[in-house]
Amino acid sequence: MTVFEQQNYTFAAQLFEQTMSNLGIITLDEWEKRTDAALLWIRRSIEATGGKGSAHSWHPLFGWSKAYPETTGYLIETLLDYAECKQDESLRVLAFSCVNWLETIQLPSGAFAGLLAGNSKPSVFNTSQILFGLTNISVAHFKSVPHLNEQGPSERAVSWLLSNLDSDGAWRAHSFVPGFVPSYYTRAVWGVLHANDSLKNPEVEGLMRHSLHFFAERFLPNGAVQDWGFRRGEAAFTHTLVYTLEGFWESAKRLGEQAIIDKTIASLERLLAERARAGGRTAGRYDEAWKGDYSFLCITGNCQLSMLCSKLWKHTGEPKFREAASSFLTEIIGFQKLSANKNSFGALPGSAPFWGAYLPFRYPNWAAKFFLDAVSRNAVSGQF
Repeated sequence: MTVFEQQNYTFAAQLFEQTMSNLGIITLDEWEKRTDAALLWIRRSIEATGGKGSAHSWHPLFGWSKAYPETTGYLIETLLDYAECKQDESLRVLAFSCVNWLETIQLPSGAFAGLLAGNSKPSVFNTSQILFGLTNISVAHFKSVPHLNEQGPSERAVSWLLSNLDSDGAWRAHSFVPGFVPSYYTRAVWGVLHANDSLKNPEVEGLMRHSLHFFAERFLPNGAVQDWGFRRGEAAFTHTLVYTLEGFWESAKRLGEQAIIDKTIASLERLLAERARAGGRTAGRYDEAWKGDYSFLCITGNCQLSMLCSKLWKHTGEPKFREAASSFLTEIIGFQKLSANKNSFGALPGSAPFWGAYLPFRYPNWAAKFFLDAVSRNAVSGQF
């Protein structure tokens, strides 16, 4: 065994021991303290940009990054949820500040740019994810911005997305990796359908059903999904793996596609089976043969898996999903930073260990976002 393999083995053993110690002893007060800390860090990430979106991440050496439009967009729904459950109007104000900033950077075409603030290259996925935040705030609250036309920001974004949809249901232009159509674009389908709950565009349902079927052809017999990683042939971080499955789940439910619902459940069941074979440990990424990389945890992916399991438990009533929802979350709870450093207090890292393969040495804003969502979903499901 090499030194590196020995280090990874030691980390995995320590992680499993820590997870077991977390199970059943985290009190409701403790969850409250931790969600307050995560919300404080999200607030800090927005203050760091001067109120112009949430910073992509914080790095111990390089500090705060620029704002990240994509994740700022779907952070809005989390802020609104917690504003309601905590009766904290300041969180609602923070959500509206994010919307107002996003209005100013929407491109004339209706698209939003990829990457960090200041980029001008339109992105299909980023535009679709920003729709979650825009849709959750009433059009009546949008402030007037000179460069906008009479259409609302959500409507303009959806129109742009539909105009770039190919005849077979795929988005090939404006992708993160040129020429590659990742399967996590199922979450883009969900974003458009979510927006259309308010927009009521009659052509959306048919187009998104066609798109969902394009991606459903990628389900493999073993329950994996072809091309659910960032690049063709690469193992998928649990982050994009769950993007894919949650996109299938939410879209298929809206469209009444039972066969796709069943395949999504089967895929998650396979992941749970692989986890059981590994002694209850989650890999940071899995390839299409379900070979897991257990040298690290993808913190964001665990939080997303917890949320998805909560949804499936509510749908199926099967205790295994409820138990998994709690277990995925307790597996990573000890990695939330509660130190004195105000720039990391409340944050969650990209990976555990900190140097792991997913966003090493950084605390991304979406890790905190999905942690908050997972805790909220588990609380609603009666886990805490």
